[in-house]
Amino acid sequence: MTGLSERYPAPMLPLVDRPFIQHVVEILVDQGVTVFDFVLSHQPEKIEEVLGDGTRWGSTFRFHLARDPARPYKVLKGLEFEDENEPVLLGHGDRLPEIDFVASDQAPPTTAPVLFCWRSPAKGEGDEEREWTGWARLSGTLIASLPGDLEQKDLALHLFEVLSSDAEVVETPRPISVQSYEELLSSHRRVFDKEFSELMHKGKETDEGIRLERNVSLHPTARLIAPVYVGENCRIGKGVKLGPNAAIGRDCVLDTRCTVENSIVLPKSYVGEALELADVIVDRNRLINVRLGADVSVADDFILGSLSRRLVRNWFAKTLARLAAIVVLLFTWPLLLCTALWLKVLRRGPVLIKKDVVRLPAPGSEYEWRTFELWSFKPEEGQSGGERGHRLAGISHFLLRFLPAMINVVRGELRLVGVQPRSREEIKTLTSDWQALYLQSKAGVVTEAFVVYGLNPTGDELYSAEAFYAVTAGMRHDLKLLSRYFLRVLNIFSGAR
Repeated sequence: MTGLSERYPAPMLPLVDRPFIQHVVEILVDQGVTVFDFVLSHQPEKIEEVLGDGTRWGSTFRFHLARDPARPYKVLKGLEFEDENEPVLLGHGDRLPEIDFVASDQAPPTTAPVLFCWRSPAKGEGDEEREWTGWARLSGTLIASLPGDLEQKDLALHLFEVLSSDAEVVETPRPISVQSYEELLSSHRRVFDKEFSELMHKGKETDEGIRLERNVSLHPTARLIAPVYVGENCRIGKGVKLGPNAAIGRDCVLDTRCTVENSIVLPKSYVGEALELADVIVDRNRLINVRLGADVSVADDFILGSLSRRLVRNWFAKTLARLAAIVVLLFTWPLLLCTALWLKVLRRGPVLIKKDVVRLPAPGSEYEWRTFELWSFKPEEGQSGGERGHRLAGISHFLLRFLPAMINVVRGELRLVGVQPRSREEIKTLTSDWQALYLQSKAGVVTEAFVVYGLNPTGDELYSAEAFYAVTAGMRHDLKLLSRYFLRVLNIFSGAR
């Protein structure tokens, strides 16, 4: 599941209200298991961070790192057991059968090896059609005897061959699993339908089959069709339809009139207005079609996006800039109108110049760039009525560029402070390093280059200014540039060129 493995090791994938591995631990602790050895490979620090040292569950947790994830069993040879005949439960953290692993009425005496298997309906009723659940109860001696180069896919065959005459096979119901997109979605449905009754749940069951965590904002017009789970700090908008079989992770926003059915929305995701989701998994801006086994990354944050802290900060800064632009226009509209009339009288050609520029930040592919019309009273060089060679500074920049561009800021297309807005053609002329840096920045009316070097910086000065801004951009730095800009407008800033 490469689409999710960038952020989640498989055992950390959420199953309803908590990571899958946490369900595994809690079920085993409830059955009396007190000592755990975890063999980890992919992103081990995330699992260790969630589980800790086991004190939370009154248990002892030890963590081991397998260098080769395909051959993890070599690590087991180094484990120490107080009694070599003591029963040891060997299991894989991405699947879990519903069975009491230690109950005497379900398992043979503790000294005998046990293989837990389930019978797949698609494969008939014969013993040869049994499938291993990934769990077995063995002795310390058998654990230590496992070949170090044994691969995961060969372990079941090895155990059946070695233990063919001594082991007992205990049949279990079909295990829940997070080994594939389809199994992750199916496991949610089975938990919703209470087929797997051992799992613990959080959240208040407001109605039959509907669980809501704390601090959920639910619009009165939203429809919830059981079974549904909504995690903490979620906001469900007007006219949203949830369910049946919908699991929404914590810190998510579902915008107006969207639909989520038989789907999973992982934590900190945004689902856009009127978007219909069915049989899919959403992880921030990644959309996974379970039926097709395919996933795509959605570039438009207004369709699917992340609600990480950085995105929230960006949204707040963008909203603040739009409010500031509204205030500026309210106080300066007479000046804006007088400037337009003055230019109409003194200059031939159109007064308002509209230039198509690329909206930032933008993806690396040119085909995904979106543009908007940047408003200005300053013609491009070479246009009729242009001011070629003229060095705009101070009040000229304020009147001809700053004030008209406030319209773009109010629309959310531009920021007050950022890098220079550019057209597609202008971006393509940048070097590859400069272009990559530029596309990840935000465009603004006031730029570092203008404040430091004036209207006509050299190519090197422009690159250095935009590179510097890209790594220092923030609300404090933007406020500093704005103050220096207005000092320049008032001709107080002596460093203007």
